[in-house]
Amino acid sequence: MGKIEELPIDHVEEVSDSEYSDFESDSDYEDIVEESLLERLQALKEVIPEKQRKAISSFASSIYNAGWTATTFVGKSAWVLTTSALLIVLPLALEIEKEQALLQFENEARMQQQSQQQMLSGQPGQTLPGQMPYGGLVPPGFQPQ
Repeated sequence: MGKIEELPIDHVEEVSDSEYSDFESDSDYEDIVEESLLERLQALKEVIPEKQRKAISSFASSIYNAGWTATTFVGKSAWVLTTSALLIVLPLALEIEKEQALLQFENEARMQQQSQQQMLSGQPGQTLPGQMPYGGLVPPGFQPQ
């Protein structure tokens, strides 16, 4: 059995708190060769059973495929909606603009005709023969009401 021996106090070395460490010394880390991420993942191959690896692989593959399918669907839907809107809305907008330009032209022509009538007659409110009051035109062959 071992023998216990008491040491005198002058043989005890005092160690400061800064010398204590929860980590191993730096010299221990110098021996470790740095591994790449790929090497670490390959090392996990030995730790994780093949059944679990296949399950993880199929899960990741299904997530990837679902994302690819969703992205493809969203892209194609956006293309269909955009082209449909352009084919339907663009001609409609052009026709509305054309109609507004025609109405503006008719209003300007009516105002010019009214100003010419006032200049010719000299009195506002009188109409020339063949025209209706308030600037309305009567087509040939129709009687004013």
